[in-house]
Amino acid sequence: MDISKKTIIKHLKQLKINSNDHILFYSKLSSFGVIKKNFAKCFLSILIKYITPRGTIIMPSYTFEDKNFVFDIKEIKSNYSTGILVKEFFKKRVVRSKRLIHSHIGLGKKSGILKKKIDPTISLGANSDFDILTKNNFKCIFLGCNPDEAGTFLIHLEYLNKVPYRKKIIISKKILEKNIVKIVKVNYFDRPKNLKYDFNAAFKKLNKFGAKIYRAELRFGSSFSLTLKDFLKYGNIMFKKNKYALIKNGNGYKLAII
Repeated sequence: MDISKKTIIKHLKQLKINSNDHILFYSKLSSFGVIKKNFAKCFLSILIKYITPRGTIIMPSYTFEDKNFVFDIKEIKSNYSTGILVKEFFKKRVVRSKRLIHSHIGLGKKSGILKKKIDPTISLGANSDFDILTKNNFKCIFLGCNPDEAGTFLIHLEYLNKVPYRKKIIISKKILEKNIVKIVKVNYFDRPKNLKYDFNAAFKKLNKFGAKIYRAELRFGSSFSLTLKDFLKYGNIMFKKNKYALIKNGNGYKLAII
């Protein structure tokens, strides 16, 4: 099966993504059901031409490796956040934020914000990439994936809302700067191992509280989009009502298709 440029653009437009938008882009290309080897490269070419140079594309380049891992801003490592599309994107002349856990790579008009006043010890909360992207009017896109697979912004919301089941911790991370490996103390939020999360149900609650969430179907799944400002606003409402909103409890709401 093959997918045309027209079909891809139509899918983006169903998600209310315009050519001058600034987007935080998570993806699972397998949801398209395309087995072509160069599909990621073709899709990325279409996406870049559609969004840039007037708009901006930001993708995750997260690092969760062990304490011996050395962060090199010029390299990305394979993990759940660095799928095939991210790897292709990294080959471009992208800008990367120097965050030792939640870093991002970007291309386009506002990609330079990933380099301004960056503190590598900050991963979540005020002055994090998520905070900066929200203030710069970015939209969040889940292409072929659901919040359980890519809802990292919800962890940022946990941090902002000081949920009682997480605690602030300091993690020692290594970074390569000018060919010298340095040890840096990073502020983070410990995740309890005994709790089960349900980001999908929480996402539905955001919709119930008023967030404008757009949805478009794919052969093997769906894509979703919303503005980060809506994500923040209604996420804060959700946590104000229930600090345990992300914890799996069997409750959920029907997600409307807008």
